[in-house]
Amino acid sequence: MVAGSLNLAAPVWCRIERLGPDTRYQQIVNLVHQALTEKPGWMRMADRFAGYFLWGVLLLALLGGLAWWWIDPSRVVWVVVSVLVVTCPCAFSLAAPSALLAAAGALARRGVLVRHLDAIDTLASVRTVLFDKTGTLSDTRLRVQSVWWQGRVGAEGDVPATLLSAAGALAAQSQHPAAQALAGLQQEQAPYWLDVKEHAGLGLQAQAPDGRVWRLGAASWALSGHADLVVSPWAGARVWLAPVAPLQGRADEVLGFALDEQPRAEAAAALAELRAQGVEAAVLSGDQPERVQHFIAQLASLPALSVLGAAASPERKLELLRARQQGGQVVAMVGDGINDAPVLASASVSFALDQGAALAQSQADFIVLGGRLTGVSQAVDISRRAMRIVRQNLVWSASYNAVCIPLALMGWLPPWLAGLGMALSSLAVVLNALRLGAGQRRAPVSRA
Repeated sequence: MVAGSLNLAAPVWCRIERLGPDTRYQQIVNLVHQALTEKPGWMRMADRFAGYFLWGVLLLALLGGLAWWWIDPSRVVWVVVSVLVVTCPCAFSLAAPSALLAAAGALARRGVLVRHLDAIDTLASVRTVLFDKTGTLSDTRLRVQSVWWQGRVGAEGDVPATLLSAAGALAAQSQHPAAQALAGLQQEQAPYWLDVKEHAGLGLQAQAPDGRVWRLGAASWALSGHADLVVSPWAGARVWLAPVAPLQGRADEVLGFALDEQPRAEAAAALAELRAQGVEAAVLSGDQPERVQHFIAQLASLPALSVLGAAASPERKLELLRARQQGGQVVAMVGDGINDAPVLASASVSFALDQGAALAQSQADFIVLGGRLTGVSQAVDISRRAMRIVRQNLVWSASYNAVCIPLALMGWLPPWLAGLGMALSSLAVVLNALRLGAGQRRAPVSRA
């Protein structure tokens, strides 16, 4: 059995050849742990500076008190209190956390949950975003790409509605992903199928109201009674509908369906927004190269989308990512599967879809709700705005203290005004950070 397969109804016999640390799953977990140990954390320089700044203020207050002891002993306490009160190391400490928390709140309203606040700083510098294809850029559901009927390939509208409805009604009897892609073709006038049986690896067989037996499934099985039917010009069909005993002269009863992955509804918009932000987008997938290229062709309006790697194992994905990082790039990764977990952990910053594997989510810095890929581009925009606000807050805090501390040392700032200035300084930092959330509406989150 291939990993990731879904067993629908058939019994399964398996032989266990490897256990524990020898399994592929454990190897992927080991890659995750290795990547996490090599990922540097964000150093909060503002907090460390605030500590040194506090000791410097205490020393200035002591020296100022000694100076005023010789100038006017009656004002020593007045000056020392003013110096200690007017200084605002908390403004330095609040400069980054207040902006990061405001950014996290703004992202949550956009459908993006922040797991690590320090990742916002890293995301502001990102220049490359790598996307997994299957389940990330593509929807988890297959779609009907085209239909073969009467020897030609066309759209669903070229086929009689009754025949399409029959295929959809029969497909609705199975949970197979390919069958579910056809179930949407069912309409009210669809026939009621009798004696429905699912044959593992082949498809569905059922009896129509007129007593005829039909099959829906693989070509080798569904078309076994149609030796004279020529379908070779279109080998792209994955699912076929045909009667087991065809009526003479009724070749128009046979349908072939080509199924394909479809891009997520917001994939094109997200990629376009990233390109407008100056961020390169590339695909890093474990799927076959031809399928990756075919999928990208569906996003023809985005020629900037490149392929960094295809048919890539988790180890290969990690190698390609680190090659980019060693070149000095800040690289983000967006994925959803277990095999994406190591590269998500090793990326400079990472996103996981909430519909993906739990292991992938546990290693991501951001969780995108409802598969809304525009949340990635919105996160880049908000993170950049957040870091601009952090710099503004730091400049304001430094300017305030550089002006007010000398005034207090010179005795020009009474204690009551010093206290008011200190409070207003911290308030200004917080209010500036809250601008990130202004005008942000809660985004609808789809659970489809």
